Amino acid sequence: MTVLSRLSALPTFLKAILASYPTSIQDLRNPRNLARLLLTLAFLSSLRKSLLSAARSQAVRGCSPGIISVADKDAIREILVTADYPKSEIHEGFELYDQHNVFSSRNKSFHKNRRRLVAPAFGLQYLRSLEPIMQDSVQILMNKIDEILENPKSVKKGTKVLPRGHINMHSFMNRLSFDIIGKSAFGESFDMVLNDSHPVPKQMAKALKRSMQQSFNPWIRWLIPLDRSFIAFGCERVRTRKTQGEDGRRADLLQYLIDAQARERAEGNGETGDEYEDMIAGKLTDRAVEAEAVVFLIAGSETSSTAMTNTLMYLVNNPKALKRLCDELNQATATNQKGSIPTYDQVRNLPYLTACIHESMRLRPVAATGLPREVTEDTVMGGYKIPKGTIVLAALQELHWNKKYYPQPSKYIPERWIPEESPFPDYPIQDFTFYPFSAGTRNCVGKNFAMMEMRLILATLLINYDVVNVPGQRTDYVQFITTAFATESYVIKMTKK
Repeated sequence: MTVLSRLSALPTFLKAILASYPTSIQDLRNPRNLARLLLTLAFLSSLRKSLLSAARSQAVRGCSPGIISVADKDAIREILVTADYPKSEIHEGFELYDQHNVFSSRNKSFHKNRRRLVAPAFGLQYLRSLEPIMQDSVQILMNKIDEILENPKSVKKGTKVLPRGHINMHSFMNRLSFDIIGKSAFGESFDMVLNDSHPVPKQMAKALKRSMQQSFNPWIRWLIPLDRSFIAFGCERVRTRKTQGEDGRRADLLQYLIDAQARERAEGNGETGDEYEDMIAGKLTDRAVEAEAVVFLIAGSETSSTAMTNTLMYLVNNPKALKRLCDELNQATATNQKGSIPTYDQVRNLPYLTACIHESMRLRPVAATGLPREVTEDTVMGGYKIPKGTIVLAALQELHWNKKYYPQPSKYIPERWIPEESPFPDYPIQDFTFYPFSAGTRNCVGKNFAMMEMRLILATLLINYDVVNVPGQRTDYVQFITTAFATESYVIKMTKK
């Protein structure tokens, strides 16, 4: 009876509290009422942050039936490396033409064979042949930025004209990444930096967002089917290249796939004629070459562009880090002509440049919601029994923000990545606490390509332009395949050096 009486009295109690709060604009004119409202809002905001912080600090926490999030260092290592659990069923939504590919496949045997064939395309030796492609694309970007700095109205018709000196770097990093992967994968640029009008990048971005939504809500596919026209574009480019033969040969990723297919066939490891068995075996059939070429396009366009925008955002908001990076870059390229683009050899081993990129990827990992894997047998993680079939999310952001491994985790401190200069000597960067490109057998096959691209582009921009923060912008982000700025905009004030 006591419990019942308390429950029945609760609404009256709440009414008494609410009655003391302002209920109209007139009430807000009373300073006490306004102060009470503001203090309550501040308390609720603080409570929300505390609850979120408490949840994130848990090593293992439930997300929904059959799905848990894991932020413990040793458990994430077990998930991604030691046990090497397969990707979750959600990845099947990213198969193209019902073909497994190096990104989507959950079949370990398939992935091992396919990766053996495509991984050398992203080795440092082969990537050297792509450096001129990247440099040419970056030069086009510099020309476009110079044009806008000279005349802000020179942007594409229909695009918002920004104040003089203001450049939307989110837009340009995204467009530049598309141009580079277009040239690198298919031998032709989308010319997005120049005119931002090619339909394929926009079709692809829209389709990937829809695909992610459908992976969590399969019923959506019956209401809003995917526009897969961008896939047809990639397949057509593959067929055209093959038809051209030696006359169409280029130094790009597509050519590597075509040559790898030819080598497999010449060595007697080509297709058997059984389409399903060939797919499961990871053989480079014609359809497989088309699928992997499109995967290159998808994977190479959005992840690095977001990471570069994030790095620029953190740098302009941390002037000391920005100055130190500029000093390092200027010293490394002191003999270059003014306005030139550095070579990759000049920037690939610069410790502070790498530290700045790593720190931004720690604070904003491209897979902010975690890496989903499926437990293949009953196991124990963080003291909890995890049954077979459970989806475990390797919660990278929570791990990257864990103060046990990263003191002052919310602050941008690139020096923490340089052991002899770290302000936290008692907290050296530990193995298996940083996953910018995943880990284990399913780590990102294109990580060398991404780091080469990011180093070259960021170095070129900071060598040739002074960059300054533009205050008052939203910096929150959303997650689809990877993270992206919610506003699809981040503006930086730039001046030609």
